[in-house]
Amino acid sequence: MPVRALTPPGFALLLTILLPLAAPAQQGEAYQSLTMAFGWGAIAPVEDTPFQGDALDADPGLQLAVGLEVRRTPWLLAYARGDADAAEIRQHLGLTGGLRLLLRSSGRIRPYAGAGAGLLWLEPKVNVAAQVQRQFALRGEGYVGADWAVRPGLRWFGEYRLAGARYTAVGRVEGCTAEQNCATESKSRLLHLGHTAWAGARIKLF
Repeated sequence: MPVRALTPPGFALLLTILLPLAAPAQQGEAYQSLTMAFGWGAIAPVEDTPFQGDALDADPGLQLAVGLEVRRTPWLLAYARGDADAAEIRQHLGLTGGLRLLLRSSGRIRPYAGAGAGLLWLEPKVNVAAQVQRQFALRGEGYVGADWAVRPGLRWFGEYRLAGARYTAVGRVEGCTAEQNCATESKSRLLHLGHTAWAGARIKLF
C-alpha cells in the first residue's frame, strides 16, 4: 500500500503540534529575559511587638513582580526585580538585585536557587498617614524554585522566597474598631520575614 505524503497544510499542522512538545533541552539560553510573576504570601514580625494581637500588615495577600535577568555563564544569571503588595495599612514596594544559580543548566525542567539584596519602601495608606510614617529599609532574600520550558523563548516557573528586613511594626490601638482606621507603630525597628510562593513566566528578549 503506497504511503501518502503530507500535504503542506498537513505538514504545518504536524509542526504546530510537535514543536511545543519538543522544546529542545539544548536550546540556546536567552542573553536577557523578562520575568513576570504573581505571588501569595505574608510579611510578619518575628520579634515581640508592643501591642496586642498580630501586626496589621501581616495578613496574607497577592503580590506582583517584574524583573530582568542577564545570563553570565551557563550556570549563573544576574537579575534585577521589582515587587509590590497592597496590605491593609501600608504598601510594600521592593527593588532587589542578585544572582540565580541554575542547578541544572539544560533540560526541560531546571531547578535553581538564588539570593539577593535591595531596598524596601513602605508607604502608609492615606487613612493612617497621620499615625504611620513612611520608611525605607534594606532587605535580603533567598529562594528556591524550578522552571519548565513550554516552548523556545518561554518558560513557566514556580518558586518559594524568604525575605527579611528590619522596620517598625504596625498594630491597631486597643479598643479601636476597624472602621476608625487608627493604628499604632512600634518605637523600634523589628525583624520582619516574608514568606511568598511565586508563579510566573520568563520570556526571551534577545
